[in-house]
Amino acid sequence: MKYASQNEYEVFAVKVRWLAVLSAPVLVWFYTRSISYGLALGTLILILFNGFTGFYLSRKINTHDYSLLFSLIDAVYLTSIYVYTLPNLGGLPQLYYFLMLIMGIRHGMAKYYWIVLINVLLYVSSTGLGSCYNGLKIDQVILFTNIFFLISFGAMSSYILNRYYEQQLEKEELITELQAAYEQLCVYNIQVEELANTDPLTGLYNYRFFTERLEKEIKASKRYNRSLSLIIIDIDHFKDFNDTYGHPAGDVALKETSNIFKQKVRDKDVLSRYGGEEFLILLPSTGIEEAYKCAERIREAVQQHKIHIDEKHEDVSITISGGVACFPSDASTGEQLLRIADEVLYSAKHKGRNKIYRRL
Repeated sequence: MKYASQNEYEVFAVKVRWLAVLSAPVLVWFYTRSISYGLALGTLILILFNGFTGFYLSRKINTHDYSLLFSLIDAVYLTSIYVYTLPNLGGLPQLYYFLMLIMGIRHGMAKYYWIVLINVLLYVSSTGLGSCYNGLKIDQVILFTNIFFLISFGAMSSYILNRYYEQQLEKEELITELQAAYEQLCVYNIQVEELANTDPLTGLYNYRFFTERLEKEIKASKRYNRSLSLIIIDIDHFKDFNDTYGHPAGDVALKETSNIFKQKVRDKDVLSRYGGEEFLILLPSTGIEEAYKCAERIREAVQQHKIHIDEKHEDVSITISGGVACFPSDASTGEQLLRIADEVLYSAKHKGRNKIYRRL
């Protein structure tokens, strides 16, 4: 049995114990109009014990290791009341129903039949000892009748408790299954979102994600009065590269170039594939000078990188051209920022390629 469930059962046992602790002295006083100091002291001790147990259970402290001690305390208290009331009330054998329920709830169905047997033996032995101590004659008819009712009560309550435990187990299994399904669904949602937002070849964000992020960054830049820079990069003569080395080699070039981009930008920067051999880099809280230097570092790294072509057994290098624009100095909207950066890129390609240009 899980500790969490054990505490839940002990909470219920505390509630049942309150009923026994409070009702037994009341019944004794109602029939005898007197309560001994020993019974009053025992009741007070158990009230404190029950309150102490309830307090610790409310603090989610595990009581699993004390289950046997709790059952022993309950048995001693209820048996004492039974023996005390034997001369006047016939012992209140109904108290053993309480004890049987409390122990059954606490220890579970696997031990319930032993619990019924223990309670029957407690009842018989306490009746015998109490009768001898008080000089009473045991009424065998009443004794066997009470034994019969104890066993019958145990059989019926075992069925009810068994159904309760089964329902609890089914509930826990259902909760576990639902939690596992929810976690799996979250994983699937993340995967679907990644597929919807990323380029399958390079692993960079796609243009759809970029446009959404661009609008958010524009709004944030306006709100906090900060700069936002955009770099558009195009691989030079990429069509000729594909024609010479083949499209598989072109895919390798795109992947390796994308990896260089990832190494040269910050975590907060947004890398996207614009389409074909064009890429977008969005740099929040970055001015035009810093963005230009970043683009130059990327250009130099790409130029120095060697791409291995397996089919040709050859290492080749490529170059890139880039255009840099900045919000709000170059544009007032995201659409304008993208258009200005594209125009600057066109100038870089028109004037020889392997260059980074910015708007003057």
